[in-house]
Amino acid sequence: MVTLNNALPGMDTDREQFDRSAVLGLVADVGGTHIRFGIAVDSSAGSANPGALDVHCVRRYAVRAHESIAHAAQHYRSDTPGVPADLDRAAVAVAGRVDHDLVQLTNSAWSFSARALSESQQFQHLHVINDFEAVGHAVGALRADDLKPIGSQRLSLPMTQGVCAIVGVGTGLGVGGVIANAGKFSVLATEGGHASFAPTGERAIELLRWLRKKYGRVSAERVLSGAGLANLYLAFCAIDGVHQPELSAAEITMRANDGGDAICVEAVGLFCELLGSFAGDLALTLGAWQGVLISGAMLQHFDRAMLERRVRSGFEYKGRFTPAMRGIPVETISHPHVELLGAARLLRNS
Repeated sequence: MVTLNNALPGMDTDREQFDRSAVLGLVADVGGTHIRFGIAVDSSAGSANPGALDVHCVRRYAVRAHESIAHAAQHYRSDTPGVPADLDRAAVAVAGRVDHDLVQLTNSAWSFSARALSESQQFQHLHVINDFEAVGHAVGALRADDLKPIGSQRLSLPMTQGVCAIVGVGTGLGVGGVIANAGKFSVLATEGGHASFAPTGERAIELLRWLRKKYGRVSAERVLSGAGLANLYLAFCAIDGVHQPELSAAEITMRANDGGDAICVEAVGLFCELLGSFAGDLALTLGAWQGVLISGAMLQHFDRAMLERRVRSGFEYKGRFTPAMRGIPVETISHPHVELLGAARLLRNS
């Protein structure tokens, strides 16, 4: 057995044990703000679930604290006592487009060559995929306890047939999908977050006019992200002629939850409604009748009752298709390392 520490801030730091022979490899999730590493372990032995997977020894680092992904990976391997030195397989999920050997993060200055990373870390096998492609791979390993429903409908797990859409809000806006056929999965990696913002209500149309003056062309990500929530707040301050200091997404959320700042309350409420509308458009576009999964740590800080009400309202507001939308499950992903879980599943299946 190998015993390691889980040192992710805010997570349980009890010592972890796992069978070294069950180690699948190193997994990583590279976002615009943080990079996380972990050890993928096949935990199906002795389990009632033949597909059981675990990710151990998760650590998180600030992207800006490291000059490159190779530097961060070496830091993790030397900073985590007991990590097998002979790890020669890895799967890396990145918040950006993977173009053959070249990887460029969308919301970070980082770019790297997959081949060069493999050589520097002495990997025999390396997979580099879009982060929402990784979430798609994770769908096959998620349990009901990893999801929280928005509304009364629940996604049927394990999903064996049909299409499921995935949306994720954070530093950027991620979009993906999963097509299941007889229990086998095909994962769609997209850049749907950069599709055009399409408001329907009067207040959202006012928001679009303000954003056009700032950005020209306005993508959905300009609204549905951490920076997007700050954009909503600034826009409403300007439209209403209220002079307020700029606030971060966390500050806006905190003030909204306190209920003392009407503009923050409106910004968070409309954010949730626009998220539901975008998720509904995606369900219609992909034919995701099996359901839509929404991920993003920032959502965990929203008032849950408000989030469910406003997301569901935006999701179902589809004219003649409103009755059909009412039957589509929408759930938030509560698994703390879903991208790493997806990377682990890719390692095991490759």
